[in-house]
Amino acid sequence: MNALLMTSCVLATPASATPASVPKGMIRVCTNKSCRKDGAHDTLAVLRLLASTAAADAAVSDLGTSASNGAAVQAAFAAEHVEACGCLGQCGKGPNVALCDGAVEKCELFHDVHKPRSARALLSEAGLSISDEAAGAVLKRAFALRALRECRPDEARDLVTAGLNQAGALRLDASYLLSEMLELRADISDELRDSDAAAADRVQAERLRAATPQAA
Repeated sequence: MNALLMTSCVLATPASATPASVPKGMIRVCTNKSCRKDGAHDTLAVLRLLASTAAADAAVSDLGTSASNGAAVQAAFAAEHVEACGCLGQCGKGPNVALCDGAVEKCELFHDVHKPRSARALLSEAGLSISDEAAGAVLKRAFALRALRECRPDEARDLVTAGLNQAGALRLDASYLLSEMLELRADISDELRDSDAAAADRVQAERLRAATPQAA
């Protein structure tokens, strides 16, 4: 089992951190001051990007049909399964993330959740299956963001492009992920003063967001 899961512990979280009723499998990301400094908002984004790609599988399970959900549905699905919250305790070990089980009002607390691999393992524990293509694309996004922080925008754009090519295999099942990565590439193109490329990516992202879901 992933090292992140092996070193986690089961804790009853403070009343202020967990509402009276939490859906089984809900993932809660602390975005309080300490965890925020440790990158909690990117952890939240990574978890939601990955979770959004599991929406089609959930539709198959719930409805018994094959469906490509639109980007808005995928984003809403991710938000239903991954949410921001207040302090979970054990500050200084973040980003801290809790996997909650409403049936027993108990949360399993995980520390230092920032890598896409850790996020994928946590989503698996929550019952969401994430494809290799989605995981690979989000990993390249992480590398691209690091390249941007190190003032290497050309490399960052190449990494996002590679991620888009990888996630593209999922087609409309990854509409939300693809649209977000296109927006990121557009921002990078703006930084590189490539306005034509930025505009083209934003048009493509909007088309994905507007795409009509299709059921088989």
